[in-house]
Amino acid sequence: MIRTYRALLVAQIQAASQYRVQSILWMLFSVIRPVIFLAAWVAVANSQGGQIGAYDVRDFAAYYICLSLVSNLTMSWNAYDFEFEVRMGRLSPKLLRPLHPIHYSVVENLVWKLTTIIPLAIVLVFVAITFDARFRTTPMHLLLFVPSVLLAAALAFLSGWVLATLAFWTTRVHAVSTFWDRAAFIFAGQIAPLALLPGPLQTIALALPFGYILGVPAEILRGGVTIPTALQLMAGQVVWVVIFYFAFQRVWRVGVRQYSAVGA
Repeated sequence: MIRTYRALLVAQIQAASQYRVQSILWMLFSVIRPVIFLAAWVAVANSQGGQIGAYDVRDFAAYYICLSLVSNLTMSWNAYDFEFEVRMGRLSPKLLRPLHPIHYSVVENLVWKLTTIIPLAIVLVFVAITFDARFRTTPMHLLLFVPSVLLAAALAFLSGWVLATLAFWTTRVHAVSTFWDRAAFIFAGQIAPLALLPGPLQTIALALPFGYILGVPAEILRGGVTIPTALQLMAGQVVWVVIFYFAFQRVWRVGVRQYSAVGA
């Protein structure tokens, strides 16, 4: 498997090198939205004496910087690609190979993150200096952030694949994926930090998987939660990863049995 992944990584890096500008543009797009919300919250905080709840201007800056980094590290677009592969018959040859198709998506995700993380870090350092971001991060927060962002990435990836496998029945899952993305936009901590959401919305965000994908690892990296609270939130991440893992296993087995390539 190590040799297989090495070969896939080399091939995908070669493919990604042909679309360097596209990768940078996608990276910048992932930063633009958090920066817009950061500017909006800074304006609102300044109009209310410089603070909203437990957040002042510098806290908002730190949160959205962390959110941008987490968003880059957890981004997954599998549902959209998988729908296209099913409709065009491109999935068929992959099913004949000894390697599960999910591994190709794993490598694509890894390579995209590797090729965009450095320019993203440069942009985020500039934003941090501009807004004088204040991080409350301790060494323990950094230690917990690593497994937290890995769990968040696994959750985003697996939930995307569960949605993607609906293409076995409908051949088009764009509407479902878009609805999922809109729900994540509200409940994942993009509009506002989870702590500032109204009570019912905050409960929904943590009862569903959305808050665990972006808001939780971002707050851990910022140092915005205590260590015991961080551990409780990470336990929620583990639960949802397990749920989506077994859901994917079940849906994939059932879906492949009735699969017929539209474009084959």
